[in-house]
Amino acid sequence: MRLVLIRHGQTEWNRQKRIQGWLDSPLTSSALIGLHNLDLPLLQAPVVYSSDLGRAFNSAAIVAKSLGTEVVVDKRLRERQFGLLEGEVIDHDDALKSYWQRYHQRYEIQLNDLFGAEPEQKFEQRIVSFFDDLHRLHAMSDVVLVSHGEWLRAFLNLMNDTPSWHKGDGIQTNAAPIVLEWSPSIPAIA
Repeated sequence: MRLVLIRHGQTEWNRQKRIQGWLDSPLTSSALIGLHNLDLPLLQAPVVYSSDLGRAFNSAAIVAKSLGTEVVVDKRLRERQFGLLEGEVIDHDDALKSYWQRYHQRYEIQLNDLFGAEPEQKFEQRIVSFFDDLHRLHAMSDVVLVSHGEWLRAFLNLMNDTPSWHKGDGIQTNAAPIVLEWSPSIPAIA
């Protein structure tokens, strides 16, 4: 199975350095152009999965059309929820200073449910649950997965036997495919 991981196209809020989480923002015009010109490998009977959030779904719809297939939506591919910080410009509001400090430490210390953020264990279980089902349903198919920065970072960490909350390789660039030859075996959650 080949697995193609794509972070959604750049949004207006990405440009503004505004936290999206489960909120949404439209794709930029340059993102739309880039998605239409995305360089993907030749895939065999690909299945395209997407988060249900608009920025990922709209990105996935463009990719799926270019591959001659449809998008399968799965809420488990949603970005991590960031609670009170959603919709806020990073480090902009002094009233949220202690929350921003904790947000910036999220790769050193598990975030858990501070300021309404999705707890690490719940976030990780969503990822593992999705991939258990994906392997069962599409073990012999190529899969394109369009999701979000924190989700993809955490997944790649799990693939590399690294705790999901560590920085790992960081946040993937918008609309830059990562192609993996994949034999699904995400480590069990301790």
